[in-house]
Amino acid sequence: MGWVTYDDRGNLVKYYKKPGPAKAAVTRAQRDKQFYGYTVYPNVVGFCSYKDFEGVLMGLEGAELKLWQFCNTQSG
Repeated sequence: MGWVTYDDRGNLVKYYKKPGPAKAAVTRAQRDKQFYGYTVYPNVVGFCSYKDFEGVLMGLEGAELKLWQFCNTQSG
């Protein structure tokens, strides 16, 4: 399973194979914006698994997105 970073509009910024680099990209972008007032990276605001992001790609928002993610989680 892959991981993605996304911007404040919900657009995918970059795909990663592991969660560590995705989390580091978000941390780096937030740190640069805090200290320098700008960042050389796109406006990265968060990361999640690609599976969770598929609902966004389908155009789901708000409660519909949460329901889709809940229905598509694997138990166990």
